[in-house]
Amino acid sequence: MTNTPTVAAGALAPWEIENLPEPPRSGRKLWLALIGPGVVLAGTSIGTGEWLFGPVVSAQYGASLFWLAMISIVLQGFANLMFMRYAIYCGEPMNVGILRTWPGPMAWIVFFGVLDVASFFPYNASNAAVPLAAAFLGRLPRPEDMLLVRGLGIAIFLLCFIPLLFGGTVYRMLEKIMAAKLVVVLGYLSIIAVTMVSAPVMWDVVTGFFAFGTVPLRPNTLIVDRHFNVRHVGDGMEVLAKGTWERKDDSVTGELQIIRGSERSKFNLAIADKLSEAERQVRDAILERTKALVGTKRFVIEFESVGDAWLIVEGDVIDNHTFRPSRIEVHSLRSATYSALDQVPEPHRSRLANHLQHEGLAYVNAFNYVSEHGRLPPLDWAMVVAFVAIAGAGGLTNTMFSNYARDKGWGMGCHVGAIPSACGGITVALSHTGKVFPLDDANKSKWSGWMQHIRRDQAIWMAASVIGMALPCMMSLEFIRNASVVGDRAAAMSAEGIAARYPSYASLFWFLTLLCGFLVLTPGQVSTGDQISRRWTDMLWNASSRVRQLGEVRYIYYGIMAIYAVGGLVILILFPAVQIAKFAAVLQNIALGSTSLMSLYVNRKLLPKEIQPGWFHQIGIVLCGVFFLSISLALLFI
Repeated sequence: MTNTPTVAAGALAPWEIENLPEPPRSGRKLWLALIGPGVVLAGTSIGTGEWLFGPVVSAQYGASLFWLAMISIVLQGFANLMFMRYAIYCGEPMNVGILRTWPGPMAWIVFFGVLDVASFFPYNASNAAVPLAAAFLGRLPRPEDMLLVRGLGIAIFLLCFIPLLFGGTVYRMLEKIMAAKLVVVLGYLSIIAVTMVSAPVMWDVVTGFFAFGTVPLRPNTLIVDRHFNVRHVGDGMEVLAKGTWERKDDSVTGELQIIRGSERSKFNLAIADKLSEAERQVRDAILERTKALVGTKRFVIEFESVGDAWLIVEGDVIDNHTFRPSRIEVHSLRSATYSALDQVPEPHRSRLANHLQHEGLAYVNAFNYVSEHGRLPPLDWAMVVAFVAIAGAGGLTNTMFSNYARDKGWGMGCHVGAIPSACGGITVALSHTGKVFPLDDANKSKWSGWMQHIRRDQAIWMAASVIGMALPCMMSLEFIRNASVVGDRAAAMSAEGIAARYPSYASLFWFLTLLCGFLVLTPGQVSTGDQISRRWTDMLWNASSRVRQLGEVRYIYYGIMAIYAVGGLVILILFPAVQIAKFAAVLQNIALGSTSLMSLYVNRKLLPKEIQPGWFHQIGIVLCGVFFLSISLALLFI
């Protein structure tokens, strides 16, 4: 018997040798082939980041921070290409390539176990429950409805395993789900953007992706119609109240923070039982003042200007977005009152014009602000970091580009196999090791074709990710701008905002927008269940001969899925939705930063020098790793 030629490949079994298949080059075959990992991961990407954190950040801070999302998506593109390059070369996913390097598979499996903690938080299911609960209740969920929301989240979580159990290979099922999601969700949001979103909002969003270095400053007090953020200082305490007056019953929803020295306490704004008499009086005065503006299309802005001057501005909101002042008070050594912006002396006029132009916020350069104040502006940086983390894909989700490229049969993946569904799937042999190709002229030409193909795939993914972020944020800026989104209500507040703007069609837009939110988040949970099971199946199947002796690969895949189902249920029962998402997002940044740098090492270590990534790609992947690790570590010092 003739021995099969092999190539040594680190700590695991050597690779066998086969020729690289022909890449899709033109015509119908090319376009069908582009329905690949980019579409599956784009469908996954338009999820919690775009429907929860995106609208929350844009409602509170406008489009000023979208450039961070753009940086995140572009840098993730470098990482995705690095992951897929490895899969095209040997038919293995990137996490298996990492197992092949020092200090060996067992050490890396422990490391991945730590990184994957974030993936076990089923935030898509917990947040998909909010629009579903709103549809049942006919209004936004309140604190007393949390039992219903949590119960629906558990039901959604369990139902999301059904598509993974049936229908041939798991990848093919995901491809169909995500392609349908992209068509329905992006179609509906595009119609909303074209027909209902004003030109200034569109321009604000588009330019926000390229306004590098811009950060927003919120005034001490900003009241716009029924939304408010109010800061009160006095009696030895600082009180921060943010909330929204509900449209249907004049109830208030929001959060009250009370700061005494280094002690910070948070309360439900609607409940005064736990407050002292002094705290209750401040709360009641804030609610009385803000309620008087509900339904008046008026605004109030208060902020500290240059030279310890204090500005109080009142006026009208014209056409939903233009702030026109009618009374301006400047309090300093000499107080004065003005009726128009051009009457206000400098430098206060420029500061005020900045706030008016951006509907209450002031946009400033981050580097200038840090140089002047020695710190970053006081934003909800945990929310901003979560927004950056989940823009695009995020975390170990990005490594799945290599898994899906293998299952799609791209490059040497066509010689390796795919994971079949538990029921109704054909028997597929998943090899426990990859295969590589000899570096002759024919295979080098095919390699160039495959590299071009995955770059096209990533162009589709990046475009879909940017559009998927922009459209929900346009809706947020148009209909709930300046809303202080508390908890997980962002998934349904846009629906309420559209319904209120167009009362004749309120029921229709309420239902369609809630449905859109549900369709955005739920398929993401389906994909998360697959990703965890697939990632660990690939690692264990390749690293352990004992695991391979258990039989078909599907048994490993669905055994891991069962463990995830139990762990996810425990998390859903114990933690609130937004807390789950925030915690997971920070861990995802660390995971993506780490695996990005490790992927560069794997490609340089295991790929022949002739097909290793070029210097530009290597610089991009280093920047990716440093960026995502830095923004999470920075939270320790903010």
